[in-house]
Amino acid sequence: MGPALELALSALSALSALLLLLLGPRAASALQDVTAELFRAEAHGVVAAFGDFNSDKQTDIFLIRSRKELVILLADVKVPYFKPNVKLQLGDKEITSVMPGDYDGDSQMDVLLTVHPKDLDEITVIIFWGNNRTLDPHSFTELNKTFLDEPLVMENQTCNIALDSAIKMRVPHSHAFIDLNKDFTAGKLLNTLYEHRKCNRQFFHLSVSKQQYFYFQLFLNVINVHVSLQQWIPVLTNLKNGETIWGFVPQDTALPHSFPITIHIGDYNMDGFPDALAILRNTSGSNKQAFLLENVPCNNASCKSVGRMFRVLWELSDLNKIKNAVVATFFDIYEDGILDLLVVSEDTNAEFSIHALRNNFDADAYFVKVIGKYPFGVNQPGPYIMYTTADSNGYLKNASAGQLSQSAHFALQLPYVVLGLGRSANFLDHLYVGIPRPLGEKSIRKQEWTAIIPNSQLIVIPYPHNSPKSWSAKLYLTPSNIVLLTAIALIGVCVFILAIIGILHWKEKKADDREKRQEAHRFHFDAM
Repeated sequence: MGPALELALSALSALSALLLLLLGPRAASALQDVTAELFRAEAHGVVAAFGDFNSDKQTDIFLIRSRKELVILLADVKVPYFKPNVKLQLGDKEITSVMPGDYDGDSQMDVLLTVHPKDLDEITVIIFWGNNRTLDPHSFTELNKTFLDEPLVMENQTCNIALDSAIKMRVPHSHAFIDLNKDFTAGKLLNTLYEHRKCNRQFFHLSVSKQQYFYFQLFLNVINVHVSLQQWIPVLTNLKNGETIWGFVPQDTALPHSFPITIHIGDYNMDGFPDALAILRNTSGSNKQAFLLENVPCNNASCKSVGRMFRVLWELSDLNKIKNAVVATFFDIYEDGILDLLVVSEDTNAEFSIHALRNNFDADAYFVKVIGKYPFGVNQPGPYIMYTTADSNGYLKNASAGQLSQSAHFALQLPYVVLGLGRSANFLDHLYVGIPRPLGEKSIRKQEWTAIIPNSQLIVIPYPHNSPKSWSAKLYLTPSNIVLLTAIALIGVCVFILAIIGILHWKEKKADDREKRQEAHRFHFDAM
C-alpha cells in the first residue's frame, strides 16, 4: 500500500503542475490574421461605422466602397462571418462618412451619410430611412443645406444658443458628446478656435491649436478629467524605433479620400487601462503603418500628474506586415469581449483593403461589456457607464467610459463599452448606467445594478427614459478559455482520482483473495 500511495501522490503532484501551467498567467501571443475567415472576397473598402443593423444582437460593419457606394456587412454565425446585405449607390456624390442611428424615433436603424456633391467644397447630409431591417434606396431625405464639416450625432437636447453662435469651429473637428464631470449626463464638448465657455453645464468650448488636435481625442478617452480643460499633458513622446523616427500622418486635403489624425481607443489586454491604435509614418520614407499603443505606468516627468503614458509596441509582426495603413480600430469580432483589430490599407491604385487581426491575448484577465440601447439594433450616443469593485488585493477600484461620444471623421466608436477588469475575478459590486437628460431636468437619469458577474455582457434598456427604476437589463455570460480549461482540468483530476481509487481497490481485493487462500490452505492443513 505504501508504494501505491507514493505513486498516487507523485502523479497528483504532476497533474497539479500541469493544471498550474494551463491556468496560470500567460503572456500575449501574436495577433492572428483572420481576414479570409471573416470576409472572403468582401475584404475591400473603407470601414466607416458599426451598428446592429438587423437587430440580431451582433454588430454589423458599414463600408464605403469606390467612394460612392455604401455596403452593410451583416454578422453571421457561419463562415464567412460577415456577408454583404445592403448596397446603396449614390451616383456622382462622394460619401465622406457614415453614421447609423434612429433619426425618426421609429426604433428602426437609419443611416446618415455625409456626401460631397460634384463641384462643391462643402458637404451635404442624406438620411436613408430604415424599414423592416433594410434600406429603401428611394426612401431618403436630403437636407437642403450645406455644411463646412461633418456633424456630431447626439441625443436631442436644447443648447441651441451655443450651437448657433458665431464661434468658429475647428475643421476638422473633434466634437464630442460625453460626460466630463461624472454627473451621468453627457455634455457637448466642441473644438473651437477661441476661449471656452459653458452653457448650463451642458456645453463646453475647447480651444486647441493645430498641433494639439490629435491630443484632443486622447484627452477625451484616456485622461481622467479632474484637471482644467486647458491643461495639455503629453502621454506619448517616444516615437523612435532604433534609428527610425516615426510621426503622425497629417491630413492631405488634396487627396480624394483623406483621413485626419485619429486615435482609436480600446483596452486590448483588459487590464483596466485604455490602449490605443494609431497610424504612424516613417519620417525618412513614405511607409505608413498601424501601431498599438499600450497604456503603461508613467516613467517620465511630463506625464507624472496623470500617472500613465503610452508605449508603442513596435514588434507585432502580423500588424507590421500591413503596409500603407490608413485606418486602424478595435472591434469585437467574435463577440467574446476581447477587442480585436481591423486595419484598412491603401494600394498604389487608391483602392482600399480590409485586414482583420484576432487578438489572442490571454493572461487571466476579465472584462464586462455594457450596451445601453433601446431597442436592439439602435445606436444610442451619450450613455455613461461606471463600475466600482475590489481588485485581487482588496483595494477599491473603479472605471468609467462613455458610449458613442464621437461620430465624425471615422471615429469608428463601437455601439457598446468594454471595460477591462484586470486579473480580478470578483463580482462587480456596483455598475451604474446613465443617459442624457433634457436641460432643466434636475433628476439624474441613472440606474444601478449590483453583483455583476465578470466576463458577461449586460444589455441595458433605458426605457422609459425618465423612469430609471423601470429600466431593464439582460445579462449574457461569455465563457472564456479559462472556464473551458478549468472544466477540462477538473474532469482530468476526477478521472485521475477514480483511476487511483480503482487501482488501490483492485490491489486490496487481490490481497484479500491471497489472504483467503492462505486461510483456506491453513484450515485444510490443520484438518489433516
